[in-house]
Amino acid sequence: MISDKSSLASRLGWILDETTLLINQTCADFGTYVESVDTASLDEALKKSRNLLGILDVLEAEGAYMLCREIVLLMDAIQQEKVRNWQDACKTCADGLTLLLDYLKHLHEGYADLPVIVLPTLNNLRAARDAELLSEHLVFLPADGSITNEQIGTSKFIEVPPEKLEEATKKLRFYMQKALLGWFNNDRPEFHLQAAQKVSSNVLVMHQKERLRSLWWVAGALLQALEQRKLEHSVAVKMLMGRMERELKRFGELQEADYNETVPDELLKNLLYYVGLAETSPGQLQAVKEAYHLDLYLPKGETLEELRHYYTLPGRDLWQAVSTSMQDELSVLMSQVESLGRGENPTVLIGDVAKRTNSLAQALGMLGLGKASNLTQALADAQQAVFNQKSEADQALLERMTDHYLKLETLLREYAETGHDRTEEIFFSDSDTLGVGVGATRDVVRGLLTSLSKAQTELAAFHQEPSAFGRLDEIAQILRHIGGTLEVLGHQEIMPLANGVKLLFNKDLIPNKRQPIPAEMNCIADVLTVSEAILACLHRQEDYLPLLSVGYDKLKELDGYTTLDLSTLAAIPAGLAEFETKKKTRVSNASSLYQKLRNQSLLAH
Repeated sequence: MISDKSSLASRLGWILDETTLLINQTCADFGTYVESVDTASLDEALKKSRNLLGILDVLEAEGAYMLCREIVLLMDAIQQEKVRNWQDACKTCADGLTLLLDYLKHLHEGYADLPVIVLPTLNNLRAARDAELLSEHLVFLPADGSITNEQIGTSKFIEVPPEKLEEATKKLRFYMQKALLGWFNNDRPEFHLQAAQKVSSNVLVMHQKERLRSLWWVAGALLQALEQRKLEHSVAVKMLMGRMERELKRFGELQEADYNETVPDELLKNLLYYVGLAETSPGQLQAVKEAYHLDLYLPKGETLEELRHYYTLPGRDLWQAVSTSMQDELSVLMSQVESLGRGENPTVLIGDVAKRTNSLAQALGMLGLGKASNLTQALADAQQAVFNQKSEADQALLERMTDHYLKLETLLREYAETGHDRTEEIFFSDSDTLGVGVGATRDVVRGLLTSLSKAQTELAAFHQEPSAFGRLDEIAQILRHIGGTLEVLGHQEIMPLANGVKLLFNKDLIPNKRQPIPAEMNCIADVLTVSEAILACLHRQEDYLPLLSVGYDKLKELDGYTTLDLSTLAAIPAGLAEFETKKKTRVSNASSLYQKLRNQSLLAH
């Protein structure tokens, strides 16, 4: 993708020769250190690297600065003898210096400053000094954080008595250690990686919780990718698999219930990131990629040229996929803000919101949206402060959160369409860029229409495959987001339509595995179609109230197919009250002839 920030390429042009010389000198000094273990040469390389870091900071080249900072930190760790494997650390540091020079030339050619395309190297540099990986910030898990047994491919569970669990895990851990050691030493790596896969399969069936089963399922897919040479055997990947071996010990000591509480989502996200980087191969690897949609937006390749090729050729389709993935996370955050506004479990929930917002900030930075990243990080810090004080978010913070997430939605959509960073305009313009202005509301409603279209596609797929209840769960999550956004926009009268279908799925069809009869399916489709027509009217600033009556009638008809009381659960009375209020207001504002004819036409259809 060609950057809209042409000034960065121009600024870099002024100092590129000088910077290239400095990097080459640093490489020479570091090479001398590696060959002769001359500490004076390492001191000199570290000094030059710090000077380079200052230059890149002033230049405001985010990706290059992050890369150089990790090089400095690793050199410092080498100097203080704080690395486990000196040889690997030196090689990784040298590779980082080489990539830094290539990346600066990449920026000088006018390409966007996207730290994500050097993320594999950033992780290798961090892994060499045993620092946490950054890759989890580009992977957003499903809302419940788990995958079903159907997707995993087995529901087999072997229950091990608590008194024998530690002994069983010790035995499996021994086999895992032996396999990883053989792999690390490059002694028949394929054979040892196959052995590690067998261990992961055995651990998987010892877990009953699907979240933990999915953890080892993904680990097995990563081992398959490594065994089949579909992924580079990098320092970061070795560190990650070493972490999985230690997880076996913790599982044996804590038992499943307590262990599940201590396993962070970041571990699963890091595993998924590297599965996403791997080339596709049939079997477990492909199944994991499809289950988590990893091929949509994660970078492919290891060299800068390969990564640049991936990020520039697909163009708009790729960035729309990235934007969609991050907007799914924003929809979860919007739902959580809605829950906070109702006072639901505020202390615990604000902690999760802060964590998700922080991850979102890091992801924005990786995509080159540095200013948006900083603003989002500031919001995450404010949320974390509330959580640390064990207090509740006040109304001002709730409003700030809603406003910020809506602005991010607009920013991501614009970035997906054009590749231009409009943070300044969207966040700091004096005009009503979002939330208050008509144009902003249209942006948000356009996003809701896209989400609803996705829900209708999922419903059609369920109609073809009535046993695929996972599709209904996907629709329910989309409708939850739509309902929450409508509440934020002040359209409580429309909410019962989305909430009614969502409740039918969550409280009847999904838990009871009940397949709706054809007439009921038609009624569900009608409710979604009317909802789409209402949102379309909102987008065009037309009167949608005549359609609302039709939607309520269809929802009441749907109520006849279930034992649930959808009218009460979906709050139709409250919606009707709001409907009557808005109808009275509309009477005093006569519509144009075009609007009257337009809405009568929609009503007839």
